[in-house]
Amino acid sequence: MNYLSALAFSLLLATTAHAQAPSPAPTAAPRPTIQVTEMSSVIDAAGNPLAFPVWRQMLATSEFKLRVAPGSSAAAPVFQVVARTPEERAAYLAQLPAPQESPFFTTGQTLAPFKLRDVNGRKYDSKDLAGKIVVLNFWFIGCPPCRAEIPELNKLVQQNAKRDDVVFLAVALDQRGAIEKFTQQFPLEYAVVADGRYVAEKYGIRSYPTNLVVDRQGKVVFHAQSHPNMVAYLQKAIDEAK
Repeated sequence: MNYLSALAFSLLLATTAHAQAPSPAPTAAPRPTIQVTEMSSVIDAAGNPLAFPVWRQMLATSEFKLRVAPGSSAAAPVFQVVARTPEERAAYLAQLPAPQESPFFTTGQTLAPFKLRDVNGRKYDSKDLAGKIVVLNFWFIGCPPCRAEIPELNKLVQQNAKRDDVVFLAVALDQRGAIEKFTQQFPLEYAVVADGRYVAEKYGIRSYPTNLVVDRQGKVVFHAQSHPNMVAYLQKAIDEAK
């Protein structure tokens, strides 16, 4: 299923056999392959059942992995979401391919001018931002990958807290009231722009999240969508922007 392709795994369960002595066999019996779907039984580290939207969002980050649960069987498979160790997370991120470029922008293009106002009333005019690096995130509340990357995006802002030449703008499709209520529970350290559907449509954005970095000359130097290691690529683009 397409919505599970990002999980990128297939778990094999080996059958056990008891033999007193090895004997030749024409071919070995194949081990059954068990595909994980939204109907699979999935539990957390404490053994509590997890709903599909919950464990899917957990696995969309690099913080967790899925394994065969203790006591699982081929006839009644159960899977368990567990936290990766720092070493496992680093190894996992290192082997991932780079994020694909989004279909909505072209690297090197000049971003069309914008005028935005965040939920606190501060105005952002692209003309006034000339000479600064602008990091944009397009998202909406009902988008699980958008919500999943918020903690990582917050880390990105924190990493650049001492720089006054980088501006972080999160353009949300939702209305201001909904955004203010959501961010009370899930703070986002980007400057958040509500009612931004017209901005997304202006740039032809049709899927979310979409992240981009614009250099000091107003040119797009990085653009991609959801990726477990998005922060590393955004930071690299910020550091290399001219």
